[in-house]
Amino acid sequence: MPSYTTADIRNIMLAGHSGSGKTTLVDSLLFLLGAVGRKGSVADGTSFSDFEKEEKEHQHSIYASILHVNHAGKRINIIDTPGSPDLIGQAYACLPAVDTVVLVVNAQAGVEVVTRRVMEAAAARNLARAIVINKIDLPDVNLAGIVKQLQETFGHKCLPINLPAPGRKQVIDCLLNREGQTDFSSVSEARSQIMDSIVEMDEALMEKYLGGEDP
Repeated sequence: MPSYTTADIRNIMLAGHSGSGKTTLVDSLLFLLGAVGRKGSVADGTSFSDFEKEEKEHQHSIYASILHVNHAGKRINIIDTPGSPDLIGQAYACLPAVDTVVLVVNAQAGVEVVTRRVMEAAAARNLARAIVINKIDLPDVNLAGIVKQLQETFGHKCLPINLPAPGRKQVIDCLLNREGQTDFSSVSEARSQIMDSIVEMDEALMEKYLGGEDP
């Protein structure tokens, strides 16, 4: 079993309103990164995160659970938290233990109560924050509207790093790619906005950027 120093450990919490797909996302990550041999499922009671009897019966998270993967020389601890407003205290209790909070948003529902409250609590602690817009392949999803709502709610620093490819079955990394076909917005525009946001934080990077180099 590999050993890790404190510098090689990342603690990440997933939060969001009930039904946003946090647990399904965790099960997918565990499988794709090779931590498990099969993908867990909330629907059939095999989720690696929702393993308590009550959770299997109700098919949603009731308790915060911690899972881990080893990736790129790092130990990544993932805390999956319940999404019910009645159980938001479990998400709050996990905040002191994590470096990053990932808010999972249901593309059909947009920003909901738990999403907003956990984001505010994470911001108050100055934690790194990211947003995953989940279920983008469902019908009648207005991605432009969701992004606008996120920016109006949490500020215009909420910029898309990934954009959906046509068909919305995969995404394009706008940080690593300069162009590509997307189903919403454009890669070049998104990349430009990301770069502008990055260089605003560092004068040395800004000089490189203005000189035609990537930061």
